[in-house]
Amino acid sequence: MMNMRGVAWTMALVAAVATAETTPRPQSIAFSWPENDNKKNYDETMDPLTQNIPLDAASSSLRPPPPRVPDVFDIFVGLSTFRDGYRCGYTLFTGFTRATHPDRVYFGVVDQVNPEDVRCLDAYCAFAKEQWPEDECKYKSHIKIDERLADDSRGPTYARHHQQKLVGDQEFCLQLDAHSIFTKKWDEGLVGEWKATNNEMAVLSTYLHHCHDGYILPDGTNNPPDQLPHLCTTIRGGNGCVRTVGASMIQRPKYPQLSALWGAGLSFSKCHAETRVRVDPHTLWMFDGEEFLRASHLWTYGYDMYSPSTAVDVELKKRQEEMGVNRFKLMVGQPFKGLVDTEEWDMYKFGSVRSFSEYLRFSGITFADGKTDEHSCKQLHWVPYEKPAEIESMLPGWHLHRSGHENSPENGQVAEATTTAVTAPNVRQEKPVNFGIEATIEHPERVTYSGSLAFMGFGIVLFGVVVYTNDGMWSRTKRYFRLQHKARN
Repeated sequence: MMNMRGVAWTMALVAAVATAETTPRPQSIAFSWPENDNKKNYDETMDPLTQNIPLDAASSSLRPPPPRVPDVFDIFVGLSTFRDGYRCGYTLFTGFTRATHPDRVYFGVVDQVNPEDVRCLDAYCAFAKEQWPEDECKYKSHIKIDERLADDSRGPTYARHHQQKLVGDQEFCLQLDAHSIFTKKWDEGLVGEWKATNNEMAVLSTYLHHCHDGYILPDGTNNPPDQLPHLCTTIRGGNGCVRTVGASMIQRPKYPQLSALWGAGLSFSKCHAETRVRVDPHTLWMFDGEEFLRASHLWTYGYDMYSPSTAVDVELKKRQEEMGVNRFKLMVGQPFKGLVDTEEWDMYKFGSVRSFSEYLRFSGITFADGKTDEHSCKQLHWVPYEKPAEIESMLPGWHLHRSGHENSPENGQVAEATTTAVTAPNVRQEKPVNFGIEATIEHPERVTYSGSLAFMGFGIVLFGVVVYTNDGMWSRTKRYFRLQHKARN
């Protein structure tokens, strides 16, 4: 009879082979370097459960302030639109009709139009009248409009600066492209994602997926794919300003992923991020560089970006654009020639909670001659505040360096930091391994277990039979085959 130790060895080996074959791949990033877009890369080292733990061993006990969410709260949604009233109106319409709590949703729209254009509010009211015929324009009182002449437009940062002025006393603030489409329970989903960062200073930000068939079901339910956008690569535009290169992909995300970059297509945070970190209106006509300046300003004011885990006159223009670009270069310490706009410089400078130079190290961005960006397509880790006093005064009861009874909840609003991760609701479409984008990318060398382990397992099982057989069966078997061989010869 085979010894039980041999059986245990064999069963353990079979279990190891089965585990190696069936264990799903973890959250990871698929990306391509801007310098070689033809080569796809795949990073499996992502571990978002550790991302709020600083890498520096001396600071490893420090954490960001935990999220504070009141029982009842409002959400402000800011939109800046340029001669696109119909789609803007539909964005508002889906925002109200698909929210869990539409009575707590407020919109602020910078509507840049010419006299003959459809207004965003008029388009919304037409949709609303059809949906709620008993009301003239339901939720109209929840919409603020800053209408501006399209011919006087000065680029996205100028519009977003005025968009911030429409923020009221709401708890959460969302910025979107004005031609976005909301999905069912979007307000619940975004707040759940934000809470899953376990960081009061979190800013959810990314580029949105296109509305492909299947990503939004006919009833408006969110049905996101197996991979979602994540911003982590940069290049230089023709004016020398930093430009985010499209979006890489997080595979099978279960948690929001810490990022160094910010995307204008979606930005969700507490409203104190909008009121504390103002958009600089003196960077006129800036497209390349807008998102980098926003990211670096937010970070130096103490905020952290995360990508969500679930799927919201020519000469005058040329001169203003030059002054805006030179303002960017002056701010980041680059040399420049020509005019520069330094109006309200102190109001829109970098924050002092963390330094700009530290942000460059965190993001992998460099302005040094002859060097290229290192990018941030890897597991990032939270960087403690160099000067936490401003954050501590904003969040009574929380201190970066805790002692004794500090960081206790105030009025029941402060969530205790725990070692148990908060997971956002999983609404992704589960896909098989190597589906879609994963089939086109280059994976790191992986040990193939099916062949090598199975062969090794057979050898171990055979060895176990030889060693642990107690009844002489093995000896009789060998004698039988020797006799058969002699008989044939």
